[in-house]
Amino acid sequence: MQLKTLLLTCLLLCTSITEAQKTAHFYLDSIARLNQLELCYSEDMVNLQQTIYPSGDSLSLEDYIRHVAYESHLHIQLKGDNLIITNPNEQTILISGKLMDLSSKESLPFAHILQRDWGTGSITNAEGGFELHVPAVLSGLPFEFSCMGYADTTIIVPHQDSLNLLIALRPKPYNLNEVLVLPNGNTAEDLVRMATKRIKRNYHRKTAQMDAFYRQTGFRDSTFVQLFEAALLIEDKGIDMPTSTTKIKIREVRKSQNYYIPMDAKHKWAYEKMEKMILGGHQNVLYRAYSNPVRGYKVSWWYKPLTDYEDFKYEFEGAMWLDTVKVYKVKYEYDRLYVNGKRASELSDNFDGGYIYINASDYGILKMNRIWSFHASDKNRSLAIKDDKFADTEYSFQKIDGKYYLKYISGLNGPQGKFTIYENPDAANKDKVIKSRQWAESMLVITNIVTERQERERIRQRELLDKHENSFETNYPYNPEFWLNYSMIKQKPLPGKAIEDLEWEKSLELQFEENSTANVEN
Repeated sequence: MQLKTLLLTCLLLCTSITEAQKTAHFYLDSIARLNQLELCYSEDMVNLQQTIYPSGDSLSLEDYIRHVAYESHLHIQLKGDNLIITNPNEQTILISGKLMDLSSKESLPFAHILQRDWGTGSITNAEGGFELHVPAVLSGLPFEFSCMGYADTTIIVPHQDSLNLLIALRPKPYNLNEVLVLPNGNTAEDLVRMATKRIKRNYHRKTAQMDAFYRQTGFRDSTFVQLFEAALLIEDKGIDMPTSTTKIKIREVRKSQNYYIPMDAKHKWAYEKMEKMILGGHQNVLYRAYSNPVRGYKVSWWYKPLTDYEDFKYEFEGAMWLDTVKVYKVKYEYDRLYVNGKRASELSDNFDGGYIYINASDYGILKMNRIWSFHASDKNRSLAIKDDKFADTEYSFQKIDGKYYLKYISGLNGPQGKFTIYENPDAANKDKVIKSRQWAESMLVITNIVTERQERERIRQRELLDKHENSFETNYPYNPEFWLNYSMIKQKPLPGKAIEDLEWEKSLELQFEENSTANVEN
């Protein structure tokens, strides 16, 4: 049956109903009746209350069903005499694999994965791995993989599970003129100055609400020793307002046991004192997780590469392409001038700096890294958390309707325990032998952004997260049904090794329950 006849029938039926009744259910019911089909769906699984207006006048029945399915985000199947409607989130295709450099075969961590038609996506993990649970309705549509400095590649969502894919990105070669010649004769410092000057123009100045997923995993060498995950609602007042106005509401939390080797009282006191000096108080780890150097570029803190041009030096590293955007890469390094006449970079062989990636067209900051690394010859390398690094954090931003918003933050964290465990802890410092190190890795991913005032969720004062409580020591309600259906857990599942390591004593499910308010109340 052609859609033209169906539309005429629908038009006649519409004369006796109100506009509010023009729902997806009405059109689907019309399709079923006109084709002598039985409409099958479960009201508790499928929401048919979204208004769908048919378009086109020459579609076949199959194409029309496909159109309604796409517009209403439903999975619709024609089987025999039945028109079956299901929630596509309940029918998923598993796609897993690893993203790597085509030439070097090295993994590409924190690369972007995006399905543009539906606006859904994710990022690869620290090892370049990914695992996506894609709604079955997306089968046949393209998924894009992109990483700064590489040509994009696309895969088509298969009709069934596809595991252990190896997806290679081809490096985009530098344009030699762009590597050797700064744009318009500017210095690297000039690029940073222009990017900073345009922050207010480029970044959102109105209130935005963001759904976010936070995960922190603790390690002792290669062993997982702690897991903390939270689903959050973040309200950011915009670049004109101080960072202290940011509101965070916890939707759900789950925590494992803490298997770190704890700090002794003396070192714990010193560490907490250092936190207070740097942060102006012991700030909740979830508030810290959302902070970034672009959002707080005017804050008076000890580390200001976007505003302190006396204490930092800058070097132009060349131009590259991210998607279709030309990007300037600038290296910065802490280089304060001391009273003895020497610069900070001359006093040790440590590296304290990072990289800033600037959009060449509007000077928006697309990405920023901060690295504090120790060389093997450094006497203080025992302070290093991982791979001779004490800090290694990446901030990535996305442009929506002409304004930049945070996309994700990932990096190393201090552990909830000792930094270093020694073979001979009672020996003199110069004679101590390192047995193992403890550290944490964290990730904050923005999963949704709401900019319209009428669509934002009101956050009541009693719902606000306390900025000064210790989230690792505070118990929160635990709702297993939420985590069972939470899409970010499906997109970012825990590695099998993490589950194996953390469950050496008891199951993770039992740990989540024991670290919840329900267990405390019982």
